[in-house]
Amino acid sequence: ESDSELYEIIGDVPVDHIRYGTTGNCFAVLQRNVEETIESVEFTCQLNFTVVPIDPGTDDPSAGEYKEEYPLEGIVIASSDFMAKFPAADFRQAWNESNNDNEVLDTFSLQFRDLDVVVPAVVDFLGMTPCDGTGQLPVNVSGLTQHMLHLSGKFVSGDIVLVRAQLTMQAGSTSLKVAIRSENADVSRVIANCIR
Repeated sequence: ESDSELYEIIGDVPVDHIRYGTTGNCFAVLQRNVEETIESVEFTCQLNFTVVPIDPGTDDPSAGEYKEEYPLEGIVIASSDFMAKFPAADFRQAWNESNNDNEVLDTFSLQFRDLDVVVPAVVDFLGMTPCDGTGQLPVNVSGLTQHMLHLSGKFVSGDIVLVRAQLTMQAGSTSLKVAIRSENADVSRVIANCIR
């Protein structure tokens, strides 16, 4: 369950029964409200079930069944979950040919102390594909404090998204400056909001 109006639970796929010591699967079916702006949404989850004691000798249900609730780990559906990895054949050319009318510029301070950790984290935050080999840091370079990351992807709306991310290590944290371009300013803003 969530307070967001972005999703509505429209059904579920229950499990008929699970014997003690075994596992099973059940599912909730969500529908996205296409009128709402996509954003990260956290759901609290709870398993509701009925415990039915079984007579071990006959394998038949015995008296004393009762209802039970079990809290589960929450689920986050992030905006980046709506991004498909879509490699740009030539990022620099695609960037130069893209229209900057819908560009979003933003700066973030991230609590990462190592470029080896922050580069894959930013790729994960955005759900995009690194381009031009920028997803890897140069090898055999000590004391590296800056890195430029180029990313591309295709949003659920069909918009191609390009990102230039300048990472700079400073005083135990990382400064992240992003320039995000797409064919839609709202999509560019949604992508910027993926960074946490």
